[in-house]
Parts: sequence; C-alpha cells; structure tokens
Amino acid sequence: MKALTFHGKRDVRVDTVPDPTIQEPTDIVIRVTSTGLCGSDLHLYEVLGPFIDEGDILGHEPMGIVEAVG
Repeated sequence: MKALTFHGKRDVRVDTVPDPTIQEPTDIVIRVTSTGLCGSDLHLYEVLGPFIDEGDILGHEPMGIVEAVG
C-alpha cells in the first residue's frame, strides 16, 4: 500500500509499505477513502521530528471502509 512516511525534518514522502494486518483482537483494517492533516501532523513535520524514526507512517485522521476486524 502507499503511505506518507517521515524521512527527516521537512522531508516526507509517499512510499510503498507493507499492507496492514490484524495483530490484536481490538484491531481493524480500513481502506482509506479520505484523510486530512491537523496541527499534530505539522508539528512532526517541523518541531517534533527527533521523536520519530525515518520511515514512520504519518497521519491519524483517516476515514474509510472497514476491510477486516480482529
């Protein structure tokens, strides 16, 4: 799948990453149909970069269709 990934301060890229899988009984997997950015995403882009690793997937406000449940 494609995902927005962190590669350093002011360096984010759309990369191919492994498809998500169910790992816990409370997990769900969704097919994202739309998403947005918020202030927390922008803090990672600039100020809080040292607290995440290269290749980490960004974004936390997706909407979509449930594909699998735990």
